[in-house]
Amino acid sequence: MPDSLDGELLKALLDEASLPRAVQGIAANLVQRLKQTVSGIVVKDFKFSTPDHFRIALGPSLKNDSTKTLKFFQPLRIHVVGSAAAGGCLKTSPGVGCTVVDVAVEVPKEFFQEKDYLDHRYHVKRMAYLQVLQQHLESADWVASSVYSTHHADVRKPCLLVKAKKPGDVCLRVLLTIPVHTFPSARLHHEKANLRNLEIQNDERLSSPHYNHSIIEDMFMDEHIKYLRGAAEVAEYYEDACVLLKVWAAKRGLLGAPDGFNGFVLSMILAYLIRSSGKLSPQMDAQQLVKGALSFLSNPATLKAGFTATGVKQNVASWRSMFPFIFVGPCGYVNIGARISRSAMDEFIHEAARSSSLLERGGRTAFEQVFLVSLYPAMRYDLHVHVKLDRSDNTAVGSCEGDIVSWRNHEKTIHDLVTKAISNRAKLVRVQHQPFVNSSDIRPMASFTPKSSKKRKHAEEQDAEDETDLFTVWVGIIFDPEHALRLVDLGPSSDNDKLAKEFQAFWGDRAELRRFKDGRICESVVWDSIPLNKRHHIPALATDYVLKRNFSPTESVEWSCNLLDPAMGMKESDSKESSPIALIQCLDRLAKRMKDMKEVPLRVVNAQPISPAFRGTDPFPPRQHQLAFGAGIGLGRSDEQMPVCPKTLDVVLQLEGSGRWPENSMAINKTKAAMALKIAEQLRSSYATPTIVTEEATDVLHEGYVFRLHINSSASGANNEAAEKYLIKGAAHAAVIATISARFPVYGAATQVAKRWISSHMLAPHIRDEVVELIMGYLFLHPGAVDPPGSREVAFIRFLDLLASHPWNVLPLFVDPEDEFTLADMQYLEKKMDSSDASSMCIATPYDTEGDLWTQRGPPGVVLKRAQALASRAAERLKVLLQGNNRMGHNLSGSFMNNLLLGDASAWESLFTPALMHYDIVLKLRRTALPFPDQALFSAKQIKKRLVKELGVDPDSFQIAEHGGKRGLQLAKMPEKVLTRGPEKARAAMLIGFDPLQSYLREAERRLGGTALLFADKFGGDLIGVALKPKMEHHGVQLPASLADFDPLGDFTPPDPPSVDEVIDELLFIGVGFVSDAYKNSGKHA
Repeated sequence: MPDSLDGELLKALLDEASLPRAVQGIAANLVQRLKQTVSGIVVKDFKFSTPDHFRIALGPSLKNDSTKTLKFFQPLRIHVVGSAAAGGCLKTSPGVGCTVVDVAVEVPKEFFQEKDYLDHRYHVKRMAYLQVLQQHLESADWVASSVYSTHHADVRKPCLLVKAKKPGDVCLRVLLTIPVHTFPSARLHHEKANLRNLEIQNDERLSSPHYNHSIIEDMFMDEHIKYLRGAAEVAEYYEDACVLLKVWAAKRGLLGAPDGFNGFVLSMILAYLIRSSGKLSPQMDAQQLVKGALSFLSNPATLKAGFTATGVKQNVASWRSMFPFIFVGPCGYVNIGARISRSAMDEFIHEAARSSSLLERGGRTAFEQVFLVSLYPAMRYDLHVHVKLDRSDNTAVGSCEGDIVSWRNHEKTIHDLVTKAISNRAKLVRVQHQPFVNSSDIRPMASFTPKSSKKRKHAEEQDAEDETDLFTVWVGIIFDPEHALRLVDLGPSSDNDKLAKEFQAFWGDRAELRRFKDGRICESVVWDSIPLNKRHHIPALATDYVLKRNFSPTESVEWSCNLLDPAMGMKESDSKESSPIALIQCLDRLAKRMKDMKEVPLRVVNAQPISPAFRGTDPFPPRQHQLAFGAGIGLGRSDEQMPVCPKTLDVVLQLEGSGRWPENSMAINKTKAAMALKIAEQLRSSYATPTIVTEEATDVLHEGYVFRLHINSSASGANNEAAEKYLIKGAAHAAVIATISARFPVYGAATQVAKRWISSHMLAPHIRDEVVELIMGYLFLHPGAVDPPGSREVAFIRFLDLLASHPWNVLPLFVDPEDEFTLADMQYLEKKMDSSDASSMCIATPYDTEGDLWTQRGPPGVVLKRAQALASRAAERLKVLLQGNNRMGHNLSGSFMNNLLLGDASAWESLFTPALMHYDIVLKLRRTALPFPDQALFSAKQIKKRLVKELGVDPDSFQIAEHGGKRGLQLAKMPEKVLTRGPEKARAAMLIGFDPLQSYLREAERRLGGTALLFADKFGGDLIGVALKPKMEHHGVQLPASLADFDPLGDFTPPDPPSVDEVIDELLFIGVGFVSDAYKNSGKHA
C-alpha cells in the first residue's frame, strides 16, 4: 500500500481526474436525447454525393464516383462505449477541455452490399450514413453544435462531435460500428489485398493491412468492451488504475497522437496484464497496478515481441512484418495497436522506463514527479526540428490513396532517415505530424465546415490557415550526452564496397574516406569545421542535410538549437579564449608562481577559482584585455576597443595554517592585507606582473585577465573562519557548481541562458546569480521522471517552469548532489518556512543547510511573484515555438504567437523582451557610460520604439538635449589620448571591476529604498525600471540633513511621501552624467 502522503495525493488525483457520477448521469441523458433524435429519422431513400475532399483523399478508387441513391435504415443500437462504459473515463479529455463520451451507432448490415469492403466503398457509405445523422442532429433543438472530426486523424474514418446547449462541458463523439457478420472476417485478414490500386509484386497485389483494420475494428468494438468490463469485474481497482495510467500518459502529451497509445489501448493493455498474462494480480491496488504496468511496458523486448488477448497461443509473426506493435485483441482478428508507430512505441518505452525507475527508487516526491508534473514534449526533448514539406505534394494533406494515411508514411520515412543520420547521438527519436504534438485528435475538421453565411467566412479563412500546419512534421530528439556532440560519424570500412557505396549515397558530399590514428581506413562524416561556439548545432545540421538530400518533399528544416544564439551573442574567438578550460589553465600558471614563492610569511597552498566564468556559467566571461599582459606589454596587440572597466576573476588563496594570527576580526583583515601586499610584491619583482593592492583584495594582471585574489586563512582557527564566513561559503558554492558543471556538459550553457533571461527582464538586482545557478543545478541533479537536460533549450524551459510553478513561500528546494539531507532536515526547513520572518525563497545546499544564504535579502515577495508570472508566460511561448502552434490549449494574449515560427530570426525576442508598461518610471542610461554596451540585447532604436509604445512617450522628446548635457561618463572604451601616453599611464586609468550600474542602484536604493523598487539589466541594458511602492513611505531611507538636524530629540513629523516628479528629480540628480533621461508612464500617471 502507498504511504500516507502518496495515498492522499492519489485520492486527490483520482477525485479530480475521474468522471463524477453527476457527469455520468448528464452523459446518459444526452445519449438518451441522441437516441430520440435519431429514432425520428424515417427509413427512406436519399441521394449522396461524395464530398470533394473525401474523393480527393481516397484517391483513384473513387475517381468515377458519382451521385448515388442509398436507402437509410434505422440504427440497430445506440449505446455508450469506450471508457465511459467500461470504466476509467477521464473527467476532462487531454487537449479538449471537456468530457468526451464515445457513443456507438450500429449501422445495419442491410445498408451495405457484399463487396463493400473493397476500394473504400465501405468508407463512402459510412460517410453517407454519418451525413444523414449530422443533418438531423443540427436541426435538433437541444444540440448546440454537430461537427465532423476524424477517428485517430484518419480522414476515411469521420465521426461526429455533438455538444448540447446545456450543459456545454460534455461532448458526445458519435462513432459508427457495424455487426460482426457484416463482412467475412477472413476477407479482412491483415494479409489480404482489398485495394486494387496498390502495386503488384511477384504477380500478387500488395496486402492492405491498415485499410483492412479500419473496417474490421468497427465490427468487433463490442468484444473489446466486454473484455474491459471483465477486467473491472475481477480487479477492484482496475478503473482507478486506468484513470491513473491515462493521467500519467496525458501529463506527457502521449494521449493525443494518432499514432500513439490512446486511452483505449492503455485500458486494454491493463486488462490484458490482469486477465490474460498473469503479470498483475487482481488484488493489487491502483498504484501497484500502474507501477507493474509501467515496469512491464518499459521492457523493449516485451513490447516488440507482441502479445495477444485471445486466451490461446497465437503466432504473431505474420503481423510483425506489417505493424510495429502487435496486440491482438480477444476476437483474434483486430490488432489493437495497429496505428501505433515505431517512434511512438520507442517514446512510450522510454517514458515508462524513466517513471518505473523513479517509482522503484522511491522517495518523498516520486509519486508527484511521475503522476502530477506536466512533462509536455517541449520539456522532454533536447532538440526540436520542424520539417516543412512541399505544399504541392498532395500526399502531405492526409490522403489515403494507399493502405495508410499519407502523412503516416512521411512520418516513417523521416523517422528512419533521422535515426540513421543521428545514430547513437540520440537515445530517442520521435516523429509526429505537427498539429497533434501535445494536443488531441478530437478536433473539428475544417473541410466539413458549412459555408452558410458571410459571418462565418472569417472562421473558414482561419481554418484554411490551420491547414498549413498539415505540412509540418515535428521531430523530437533526446540526446545521449556522451555522443551528442562528437565530431566524427564513423562509417563502414573501405574494404566493404557495398556498405561504403550506401554510406556515400546517403551522405553525398559530406562523406569522405579517412585514415584514423588506430590505422583504420573508413568512410566518415567529419564536423570539425563547425566553430566551437556552434558545436551544439551538429545533430541538427546532420538532420537538416540528410532530409534535404534524401527526402524530396522537404522544403525547409528549422531547428531549436539555434533559437537562443542571438540572445547569447558570443563570438567564436571569445568562446575559445574565455572558455572555462582556458581560464583555469591560465590560473594554474599564476597559482604555480605563487606556490613557488619563498619569501612570504605563509605559503600559498591552493588557489580556488570562484567566479562564474571558471565554471562556464557567466554569459559574458572576461575577454583578454590588451593592458593586462604584463609590464610594458599589450598596446597594439589588437585593434579592438579596450574597455575602461575590465571584469575581474575572483580567486580564493588558501594559506597554510598558523597559530600566530590575531583574534580580532579587524586585525585579521589587516594581516591578510599585509600578506596580499607581500604576494603582490613578489609577483612584480619576480615576473614583472602588474598588481593593484587594496585592503579588500589584490588585483593581478596576468596573461590578459585580471585575477582578484582573496586571502583565506580559515585553516588557522575558528576566529579566522568566522571573519571569512561569506568567502568560505562562496568558495563552497563554487565547488558545488563546478561539480555539477563537470557532470553535465550542458549545465554551463543552460545557466548562461537563465541568467541572461533573468537580467533581460530587469530582475538581476533582486535575484542573485547564485540563486539561478542553484535552481538550474536542481534540474540537472534531480530531473524527476525525465532525463537530465541534454540541451540548453530544454533546460531553459524546465527552469522557467520550475520558477513559475514551485511554491517558493511554502516548500524549500533541496540541491543535494550527494543525497546528504535526511527526512528530518527537510521537515525542519519546511516548518521554518511557516514563520513570518522566513525569506521568500529557501534553497538548501550541503554548505547552507538553512537555505537562506543567498535569499535572506531578496527577492521581495512582490518581485518573486512578478518573476513567476514572467516565467509562466515565457514557458508557454517557448513551448509554442518548440512544439509548433497547434492552436490547442494556448492562452496567450494577442495573436502574435499564432504566426511565430521556430525558424524566425526574431523568435527569441518574444522570450527576452521586458515589459515596460508595469513600471511607473523608466530611466534611460547613456550607452557610452556603460562598460560593456555591446552586450545589450536591443539597439537604441528598438528601445525608443518600446518607450513610445509601452509608456506613451512623445517621440519628439528624444530630440531634446539629454539630462546633464553632452558631458558624462565614457566607459565603453579607453580614450585615444590616454592610450597615446603608453601602457603604464593607460593601466593607471583603468577602473578595474567598476560597475557604474550597481553603484547607481546602491545609491538610489539608499535614498529611495522605502519609496521604490529598482529593476535593471546588468548585461549591457540601458534602462532602469522604477516601481513605486503603494504607500510610498520613507521607510529606512536617508533623510535630508536639514530634517535630521531639525530636532535633536527626534520628535518631528515625517515628511509626506514624495510625488512621482520628485522621485524623478531625485533619480536624475543621483545619476548626473550617467542617466540621460527619465520617462513617466503616461498610462499610470497622466
